[in-house]
Amino acid sequence: MLGIIIYVASVIFILVVTVAIVIATCKTKKLDKESEYLYNLLPQLDCKECGRNSCLKFAEDISNGKASPDICPYLKGENYLKLKEVLKRERKVYFNNVAFVRCKGGKDCNNKFKYVGENTCKSKNLQHSGDKFCPFACLGCGDCVTTCKYGAISISEKGCAIIDRDKCVGCGECVSSCPNHLIELIPSKQFVDVVCKNTSEDSTITRNCKVACNHCEACVVACPTGAIQMVGGIPKIDAEKCIRCGKCVAVCPNHVISRL
Repeated sequence: MLGIIIYVASVIFILVVTVAIVIATCKTKKLDKESEYLYNLLPQLDCKECGRNSCLKFAEDISNGKASPDICPYLKGENYLKLKEVLKRERKVYFNNVAFVRCKGGKDCNNKFKYVGENTCKSKNLQHSGDKFCPFACLGCGDCVTTCKYGAISISEKGCAIIDRDKCVGCGECVSSCPNHLIELIPSKQFVDVVCKNTSEDSTITRNCKVACNHCEACVVACPTGAIQMVGGIPKIDAEKCIRCGKCVAVCPNHVISRL
């Protein structure tokens, strides 16, 4: 019995000492104002998932540009956005990717039948890949809008999903919400990209959508750096080779390539 009491007392003593050390460390650790603000936005779990021993160190590294807040798995959405605001540095340093919708058809793409059913993209897709002539079209019901917890996605007047790059944090949650697989994560530094995913050679699609890629390859020919290649029937732009000249945008007959 005495042994149990001694053991319990020892455990309590160790816990008290540990807590005292942690408190003392927190008090003696002097953070600058920015690091302190960042620390208060972090979950303060000291889980070490970020590769640091504590949230204090993580806050310091974020402030000094040595770490990205997006590697914290427990950081809440609203606090993430506050972190983004206070940092006020180039987005590409912290947010490497941004969501991108490869369709801007909407009203410019004709309907092939009148859809009757639940107003979700998932339900529409079950009926012949949706009511648009193009099987790669945005169905415009907003499943991605509902999924995005940062309010970065909306449905345009044309009926297509659009991304607010200033609000998007590149989490990728919306990617799986699109049944036609139109949402991808692209480098945030990307200057131009292809706003279409029509890989089909079916001319019915280009006849019924004013903004569908017709695979003419004019952009490939116009690019002076070889940054554009045809992959799977549609242009793919290498952001590292792109010099932002805009020649591909100018020659695209259906305005498929757009400045972002």
